[in-house]
Amino acid sequence: MDVQVTSVFMYVDDVQKSLDFYHEIVGAEVVQLHVEEEGGPLTLALLRLGDFTLMLHPQDEETADFQNNKLGVGIHLQVRVDDVDAFYHHCLDEGAMLSVSSEPVDQPWGWREFALKDPDGYVWSIYQDKSGGQWT
Repeated sequence: MDVQVTSVFMYVDDVQKSLDFYHEIVGAEVVQLHVEEEGGPLTLALLRLGDFTLMLHPQDEETADFQNNKLGVGIHLQVRVDDVDAFYHHCLDEGAMLSVSSEPVDQPWGWREFALKDPDGYVWSIYQDKSGGQWT
């Protein structure tokens, strides 16, 4: 059986703010935008990172499900880049909120990485694989 993770559905506080973050800072391509009524707020945004799709949806429609949970807690996502140091400086230039680690560091398993936090607290490990292909 061939299995592949293709997308993630992320509940966010403000779809437009998250859309701006993922498009402007992370470099995701905007694929689709949806609104319930013309001129209304975004109710769904689909973005692509390579072959992976991010689907951003406002959490207010699911408020009861989030009553005892904070957005972004309990999930840590990863993005592989060709040049982690250049991506780090791009994030600084764009004013992105960095967390967990400061500048990129070399890890014992062969990654050079830093952590980035999105507007809702989702943590992304931004890494460059320097393990010689062990982690691809």
